[in-house]
Amino acid sequence: MSKGVVYIGAHQDDILSVVGTLILLKKKGYNVHEFCITRGQKGGPEPDIAQIRTEEEYEVCKLIGAELRFFEQMDGELFAGEQICKDVAMALEEIKPDVVITHWALEKPDHSAVFGIALKAMHLSGIYWTSEFYFCQSDSHGYNFRPELYVNISDVMDDVAKVCACYKSQQVQPFTKHLLNHKREIGKNAWCDAAEGFMTNVPLINKRWDRKAEVGRILLDL
Repeated sequence: MSKGVVYIGAHQDDILSVVGTLILLKKKGYNVHEFCITRGQKGGPEPDIAQIRTEEEYEVCKLIGAELRFFEQMDGELFAGEQICKDVAMALEEIKPDVVITHWALEKPDHSAVFGIALKAMHLSGIYWTSEFYFCQSDSHGYNFRPELYVNISDVMDDVAKVCACYKSQQVQPFTKHLLNHKREIGKNAWCDAAEGFMTNVPLINKRWDRKAEVGRILLDL
């Protein structure tokens, strides 16, 4: 049976928070999937910004070897409504991933809504107790937590930089430099050159009762 990982994000460039980890999982033989809940319709002044950002995301997914699926919700107007939760659940049922990664709950509204969508969809699809579930640390200031698990991405930072360069529509600041520096700052806490930080839905312990998925097992093995 093939191994799978699904990243569920609100907007196209949100994958940057976890892209180093996804690259490592791909190298380990996992099938990587991105569920992008909106088209990023409010991510810039251009009238065709949604199309621009969509093309950028396909370029990124081609670069890292991921399969991309959009769910056609409106940027800035996300809620964890019944239909979108069911739609994401159906997609998860098709893949039956070993790992699901999404936003931390206490972030800006669209990200928090996607956390709710992912949580409900995992329960609806029946994979909540059999798939490892992680929340990634945002690359923006003000929404971060102290990670309980770190993934050392030092060896793939060149690949991460190439991904950053794909987001030309978002280069309003020293975008790539900021993001790479943020990952290096996280790395200091993990005693490595660069890292990405995660929280889990259950405590990290040596044995988790009768739970089939030992959360932490897959990412700690990277």
